[in-house]
Amino acid sequence: MTPVGLLNRSFEPEILDGPEVPEAARVRAYQELQRTHRWLGNTTAILRLLRSDPLPIRRVLDIGCGHGALLQRVRSEFGVEVVGFDLYPAPADSPVAILTGNAVTDPLPCADVALTVCMAHHLSEADLIGLIHNVSRSCRRLIILDLVRHWIPLALFQTFVGPLLCSLNAHDGAVSVRRSYTPRELRGVVGKALEGSTGKVRHTVSPFYIRQVVDISW
Repeated sequence: MTPVGLLNRSFEPEILDGPEVPEAARVRAYQELQRTHRWLGNTTAILRLLRSDPLPIRRVLDIGCGHGALLQRVRSEFGVEVVGFDLYPAPADSPVAILTGNAVTDPLPCADVALTVCMAHHLSEADLIGLIHNVSRSCRRLIILDLVRHWIPLALFQTFVGPLLCSLNAHDGAVSVRRSYTPRELRGVVGKALEGSTGKVRHTVSPFYIRQVVDISW
């Protein structure tokens, strides 16, 4: 039985989105999130999609990259140039280039492939459409990996993953599931974004609704 209210998209803010989070706590949270992405298979899924690209990849852009851990892995794996784009400034000792700005409205650096991992649920439908339009101006491919709003991943997270995380990430993880798009909603938003364009899309949903991936090429 579906929990009451779960299918209504939540707009509760996540703690890590707030500027009041101390920098040391933000660093620890990002490090733990990257380990969680590896454990859940999100990192492997991204690398597999990059390997399947039919064209040479010279530069990869990660939107909402945090402190750039995924970009480091991509650079190590493929030997390509990488660049990040995030709302928050990069640490002074960041091993990768990270630009600061709003990916919906600000010009983005050119790249062959743009990635965004667990960031789409932070955006309204209008902003997600704006992001897709913005990426299309500077990249030939956009890979969106995000959560699925469904009671199964929420229950799995709260039972098996959340107890292993710091309180900040445990809270935000559950909120993220509730803020996410259902597959039908995400398909609808992407369809609106690609109206009148040459964009082609492939949308996949993992077993148990662990993640969904939208792969757009222009």
